[in-house]
Amino acid sequence: MQLVVKTGGLVIEAVSERRNLDTGTRNITGYTEAFRAHGVDFELLDAAETRQRWPQFRFNGDEQVIYQRDSGLVDAARANAVHVSLARAHGADIRAETPVRALHPTARGVEVVTDAETFLAESVITAAGAWTNEVLPAAAPRLPLLVTQEQVTYYSTPHLSEFSPTRFPVFMWHGRSNFYGFPVYGEVATKLGQHLGGHPVTADTRDFVPDQERIDRQRRFIEEHIPDFLGPELYTKTCLYTIPPDQDFVVGPLPTDPRIQVFVGAGHAFKFASLLGRILVDLALVGTTTHPVDGLGLDRPALTNPAFVPTYHV
Repeated sequence: MQLVVKTGGLVIEAVSERRNLDTGTRNITGYTEAFRAHGVDFELLDAAETRQRWPQFRFNGDEQVIYQRDSGLVDAARANAVHVSLARAHGADIRAETPVRALHPTARGVEVVTDAETFLAESVITAAGAWTNEVLPAAAPRLPLLVTQEQVTYYSTPHLSEFSPTRFPVFMWHGRSNFYGFPVYGEVATKLGQHLGGHPVTADTRDFVPDQERIDRQRRFIEEHIPDFLGPELYTKTCLYTIPPDQDFVVGPLPTDPRIQVFVGAGHAFKFASLLGRILVDLALVGTTTHPVDGLGLDRPALTNPAFVPTYHV
């Protein structure tokens, strides 16, 4: 079963649009420094060179572009199914449709409270996203998490061959807004989303209604920069981001009870799921990990200092 489809990947920075924005390391310099630090091959292209290789794009002329040949997409439905199957093969008991309502530390262990029954565990990993503060014990410090309702839209482009995975790469566009897009895969349609384009919600107040303003914003972007990518809207799906003030993962033990390992994905964890799962299992069962997770714990200033200024770079 194929889970990863290599399409190549483009990171495109519209330089003039971002000149006065605080982008942190989410710019061409930040990407190239990270690639070089970890020995990842890449090509640095200008707008003309990129257009020559991928004529589907339209540029203003000042764009800087990174191409990474080994980038691609992961089939989320298949990947999740494989993770579940492997877990079951190793003895895991998967309880679907069983929401956890609370975690209660006791002298005997941690009680995991569900609607049907309460389980007693020696150690617990919670990856509850927008529900994190609701399920953590009452004595735990409340994490300053921003929850936003995001969305992606699929377009029934009539130019399917031009946007097949062999002819069109996954891409990220860093301009005044950040967009990310995929070739035709899974649906007979292209796919586009805006990173951090959503409005704040909670796990209880979110809805599943697409935001027409963002649909219109995406359409304007496509009309200007990838016109043949567009087609009738097939559908739009919503999801939630749960973001710490420094926009980074949360990985580590709860300070008030190290039997509970806490994970928050910051809106971009799926592609790291296998690695993060291994790290969390190590922390839960052994108490340590060989992977460098320093700075991702619950004791960092972004989560403990009320004066910390959020840095939601786009």
